[in-house]
Amino acid sequence: MSKPTENVSFIKWKSEQTELIDLLQGYRKAELMTLAETHGAAVRKSWNKAKIAAVLTEKITEQAETIYHPVLEDVLTRLPDLETNVYRINELSEIEGFIPLVEKGFFFVSRETDSILLIIPEEILFSVKDRMDQEGEKKAVLNNDSSDSKPSGSRKAELLNSWKEKTLAIYGSVSLKHLQTTWNRYFDEQITTDEIEKLLD
Repeated sequence: MSKPTENVSFIKWKSEQTELIDLLQGYRKAELMTLAETHGAAVRKSWNKAKIAAVLTEKITEQAETIYHPVLEDVLTRLPDLETNVYRINELSEIEGFIPLVEKGFFFVSRETDSILLIIPEEILFSVKDRMDQEGEKKAVLNNDSSDSKPSGSRKAELLNSWKEKTLAIYGSVSLKHLQTTWNRYFDEQITTDEIEKLLD
């Protein structure tokens, strides 16, 4: 029976690059194709690595924010902090619990002369931190507002603008639909994209 660490693919890593799309391009094309198949991402063999990586970035980010979020949060909150993107280790057995997530493209490993680097994409860290912040904000709202799950108009605007700024900081853009989905996930009082547009600065 093979060890969980035996089939791990290492990426070629350019120092300081911690965005998901750049890390994905550290794989060989054949490895990217296998990863795309794992995620059910529709890609073509004729595509170059950059195009395949772009499709995978969208797919992996979406999964990090939805079905894989609880697992990623559990794993990342065991680390020293949620700011560090790169950890130096001696051997893969030290991060055996991370291996399934490495194989799915949520985390990456790269070889150095005398050590191994565990690299966590910015988008993954942001997704986990953002959700934790939102949960904290929701608790604050529920504790401060008289009506359990109905924040006031000004508090709605404050929260939405906060989420908008955080999302813009990492992705460079944000859609009203994304903000609506995020809001409706946390609050009983649902909101429309039209309402969001009126509340945003």
